[in-house]
Amino acid sequence: MAGCTITSGRGYFCGGQVGGIKKIYLANYYDAARLTGVTTSTTAGSIGAVTALTTADTNALTMFEFDLDRQSSSFNQTILTGKGGAVAYQSEFEFQLSHESEESWSRMQNIVEGLWQMIVLDNNGVYYLVGLENGVEVTGGTYAHGGDVAFGDYVGYVVNMTGAEPVPAFNLSTASPFTSFSSQLTLSAVQYDTAQV
Repeated sequence: MAGCTITSGRGYFCGGQVGGIKKIYLANYYDAARLTGVTTSTTAGSIGAVTALTTADTNALTMFEFDLDRQSSSFNQTILTGKGGAVAYQSEFEFQLSHESEESWSRMQNIVEGLWQMIVLDNNGVYYLVGLENGVEVTGGTYAHGGDVAFGDYVGYVVNMTGAEPVPAFNLSTASPFTSFSSQLTLSAVQYDTAQV
């Protein structure tokens, strides 16, 4: 029972945080350099290091940045418990990425069919690592470009993703993980942002 005892209470937090997420960073779960673990520092809840598989070619996992529509995307974690003592944490996402383009057609298809490790940046500037052991995958969504009627209707992608892990998503703090864990993570500079016209 030593693992489920507490040594302090929790006070009331003053206001100042906001909801929502603004960026996600995706990495191929089956990359030769995928992340395999984290090291917690002496401060409870903070992460001191991440560990990536190493190969002859690289020891850094490449992640790709996706900018999300403002105040339109969400990240929640559901606690799952079983009568036999099982506990898991299910991460659930809904992302909105507006606009259509030729490259979006193939890129979004890749995302729908793949398995991912993910870092999430919320609107408070906090980074979270999701899908470390089991990955994250698309479970549904909409290509919102066929049923629009008025000029103001949404054109783009609504993507639902889910992952389940034995622990909650790791809080990586507010420092960029691509600086803090620079020997394990690489941020690709490749992005596209030209809409279909």
